[in-house]
Amino acid sequence: MKNLLKNKYFAVFIILSFLIYVMSNGEWCVPIFAWIYPILFLYMVYLNHTRKVYLIISSIYAIGFVVQFGRAIGMDIKICIMVAVLLSFLKVLPYIYWSKSKMRFQDTIIFASIMVSIEYIIYLIYPILGGLSDAYTQYQNLYLLQIVTVTGIYGITFFMYWTAAMVIWIWNNKSKKEYIRKYIIVYGSVIGLVFAYGIVMFHFIGNSDKSVRIAGVTVPISELLNDDKDVYSAFYTNTFTDKNLTNTRSKLSSVADELFLKTELEAQAGAKIVFWSELNGAVLKQDEDILLQRASDMAKQEEIYLIVSLLVKTPYVDLKENKTVAFNPQGELISEYFKYGRSIGELCQKGDGMLKSFDTEYGRIAPFICSDMAFLSKIQQAGKDNADILIVPASDWKEMTLLASKVAIVRGIENGSNIMRHTNKGMSIVSDCKGSVLAQTDYFQSDTKTLSAQVTMKGRFTLYSYIGNLFVYLCSIYLLGSFIIPICLNNITTITTE
Repeated sequence: MKNLLKNKYFAVFIILSFLIYVMSNGEWCVPIFAWIYPILFLYMVYLNHTRKVYLIISSIYAIGFVVQFGRAIGMDIKICIMVAVLLSFLKVLPYIYWSKSKMRFQDTIIFASIMVSIEYIIYLIYPILGGLSDAYTQYQNLYLLQIVTVTGIYGITFFMYWTAAMVIWIWNNKSKKEYIRKYIIVYGSVIGLVFAYGIVMFHFIGNSDKSVRIAGVTVPISELLNDDKDVYSAFYTNTFTDKNLTNTRSKLSSVADELFLKTELEAQAGAKIVFWSELNGAVLKQDEDILLQRASDMAKQEEIYLIVSLLVKTPYVDLKENKTVAFNPQGELISEYFKYGRSIGELCQKGDGMLKSFDTEYGRIAPFICSDMAFLSKIQQAGKDNADILIVPASDWKEMTLLASKVAIVRGIENGSNIMRHTNKGMSIVSDCKGSVLAQTDYFQSDTKTLSAQVTMKGRFTLYSYIGNLFVYLCSIYLLGSFIIPICLNNITTITTE
């Protein structure tokens, strides 16, 4: 009877852990749950030291991933399940280590360092998956977020998992009050310093009163590209007819007319910089020069910086050009940037990933496109180049837009840049270099599909821009030292004894 009650208690605990994990990230994100579920997983290991607990935790990770991100990442369900299983095998490793460790204070640091290394490995495998990290769930915790100016997101990952391990470690050693007190002071001091740093960075570093009005404009384009028979055949097949091409040119010309009209209206309303969201300037190659000439004339006429986002299709060429082209108020072409971070199945030329920033009287501006924001090393160029404003035209779907917005906000903090991300079919946001959201609009609730806002003109210096993921490497070195040094010492002792 006692075992039966114990099994029922453990089963209820597993279900509770699963529910909290599912709501810790993804579509149903409760940020505090991202701190709680690792504690529950570690306590699960505490309750049950058998191998089946690894299978349980791994299963929760795998099933939970599909529930959290199945619709958001836009993968085929079979691929999504395969990815979920792979990630679950990786993420269970810190718990396996914990269960086999002596559960010393240093093991809490090793536990957190293992998870940091695993998250970095996931990023290296496929950077867009790195954008699903639990660290991004803390995007509204602005004091904590400032630590990414030194460590990147991996500092937040470390503190989340270190906290979980410390809770269980204190529980395990609750009878040894004198023993644990000094380590609690160490942990509390580090966390206190992190938040003190965050308060200073948020309130005293990077303040600026100067701003510029920027407008992002959108014309609904997805339905035309995906559902219109003429346009779809011209852009995505090689079986189009001359009539399809003629009709496509006419329909896309109407879209361009609307984009230029919206651009003119925003310029007349006071916008000094106007850009189009991703894919909006869909055009056949033969009409690209005409479209760019219109953009040049518009920039000169309205005396604005105009950044047009193009999807250029050359008939019978599979890869399209997904790019931005920028013009200054004199109508001169000053930047051409090709998208680097292509999603799975995106048939577009891959850009070189090199920054194409340009100086203006409103600060240094750098354009990136949508999923480029997942690539840490590429956006890091903006910090090194002292880019004040990142212009990010994007194209989303409803389930993934909040995840993409979080990533953009954090990239801005890491690199000391203000961000304006304007998107088709999603949430458009403006955030400053400290992570404060200055404006936002929802495509699905907006009549104009336009976001116009005052954007801070000046960015700020961040150490992360220069040292990159040094924190990850330090965690990895610590892990190597923790595992290798004891082995070496044992070997030396054995040799000496013999």
